[in-house]
Amino acid sequence: MPPTSVAPPTSQRVFEPETRPLTIGILLGITLVAFEALAVVTVAPLFAADLDGLALYGWVFSGFLLASLLGSVLGGQMADTGSMARPLLVGLVFFGVGLVVSGAAVSMTVLLAGRVLQGLGGGVLATVMYAVINRAYPDGVRARIMALTSSAWIVPALLGPTLAGIIAEASHWRYVFWSIVPLLVVVGALTLGAFGKITSAGTAQAVSGPIGAALLLTLGAGLSLVGIGAERPWLVAVLAVPGAVLIVLGLRALMPEGTLRLRRGLPAVVAGRGLLSSAFIGVEAFMALMLTTVHGYSITVTGFVIATGALSWAFGAWLQARLDVGRAHQRPQRMFLGICLMTIGIALQLVALFATSVPLVIVVVGWVLAGTGIGASHATASVLAFALAPEGEEGRVAAAVQVSDQLLQATSTGVGGALLALATRQGWGARTGILLALVFVLMLAALAMVAGWRAQLRAEVPDGSPNLRQ
Repeated sequence: MPPTSVAPPTSQRVFEPETRPLTIGILLGITLVAFEALAVVTVAPLFAADLDGLALYGWVFSGFLLASLLGSVLGGQMADTGSMARPLLVGLVFFGVGLVVSGAAVSMTVLLAGRVLQGLGGGVLATVMYAVINRAYPDGVRARIMALTSSAWIVPALLGPTLAGIIAEASHWRYVFWSIVPLLVVVGALTLGAFGKITSAGTAQAVSGPIGAALLLTLGAGLSLVGIGAERPWLVAVLAVPGAVLIVLGLRALMPEGTLRLRRGLPAVVAGRGLLSSAFIGVEAFMALMLTTVHGYSITVTGFVIATGALSWAFGAWLQARLDVGRAHQRPQRMFLGICLMTIGIALQLVALFATSVPLVIVVVGWVLAGTGIGASHATASVLAFALAPEGEEGRVAAAVQVSDQLLQATSTGVGGALLALATRQGWGARTGILLALVFVLMLAALAMVAGWRAQLRAEVPDGSPNLRQ
C-alpha cells in the first residue's frame, strides 16, 4: 500500500502523538550530521598532515559542500514527487559509503572522494529534513522545531569534538569516520517508517531541469575554486571566469528570482542565510588550524572550543524561538541583529590570531558571540523562508535554501583554502594564510548584513505579519 499524505497537525506542540515520530526522526538525523561535521572539523589538521595534504585542506570542506549542492536538489525533487522515506534512505546510503571511503583513505585524493560521497548524502538528508518540517508542521510551531533542530547539536557539541580528539590521539583519525557508520543504521531503523507516511502535497517539475542546473552550478563552482587556487595566474581567467558564468546560469534556475540582487522578500532571505552560514563555517573550518598550528593547542582543546560555538548556536536558536511567540512580525529584525552579533564574534577571531596573551579566551568569547548570533539569525531565516513556500513546492524551497548555504559555504572554505595554499607557496606562513581567509570571511559577513537589512524592507499586511511575498 503506498504511503498516505499526512495533513499538517493543528497542535502547537511538536511532541504530540501524531508528530512525535517525525520530530524524533528529524532530531536523530540532525544529531547524526552534527556528530560528523564537528568531528571532521576537529581532526582535519591531523589527516591533512598525515596524508601530506595541506594544499588541499580547503577542499576537505569545499568538496563536501559542492557535492551537497547536487544532493540538495536531488533530495528536493524526490521530496516533491513521492514518499519522504525514499530520499532519506538514499541520503543515508551515500553518507555511509562516504564515511567508509574517507576512513580507509591512503591519500588526500581518496579522502576527498569519500567527502564527495558524504556531501551527496548529506545534501539529500538536509533537504528532506527541511521539507518534512515544511510539510508536517504549521507556521506557528516552525520556530520551535527549528530551535529543537539546533538543540540537537548540543549532545554532539558536548561529546563529538572531544571524543573525536580523544579517538584520534589515542588510536587514529580513521576511526573518527568509521565510528559514525553504526549510527546510520540506528537512524534508518528508527526513522524510515515515520518519514514513509509523509508524501508531497503537489507535483514537482521534471527532475532533469533542476538536476541539470545543479550540475552546472557544481561544475562552475568547482572550476572557479580550482582557478582561484591555481599556481599559474592565467588559469584564473581560463577556469574561474567560465566557472562564474556557469554559477550564474545555475543559480538563475535554482534560486528565487532576484536572489543575486538581494531583492526584498524571499530572495534576500535565501541569500542572507547562505551568506551568514558561509561566514560562520568559513571561520570554523580554519579555527582548528589556527589553534593547533599558530597557538600550539592540542586537538582536545580545539574540540572544546568548537563545541562552544555549537552550544551557543543552540542557545541562539532557543532564544529566537522564545522571542518568536507573539512577535512573528519582528523576525526580519531578529535576523539582522543576529548577523551583526555573529560578525562581531568573527572579528574577534582576527584579534585572537595575533594575540600574544590569552588568545584562547578571546577565541572562546568571540565564538560564543558568533554562535549565539548565527543561532538566532539562521533559524529565523529558515522560518522566514518556510513562510514563503507554495503548497506542493516545499522540497524546492528547501533545496533553494540548502543550495544557497552550500554554494556559499563551499566558496568560503574554498577561497580560504586557496589563500592558505597561496601563503604556503609564497613562504608567508600559516598565520598569514589564515589571516587572508578570515578577511574574506568578514567580507561575506558584511554582505550578509546587507541581505539581512534588505529582508526588513517589506510592506506590512493588515494583521501585522510581514508580507513575505512582496
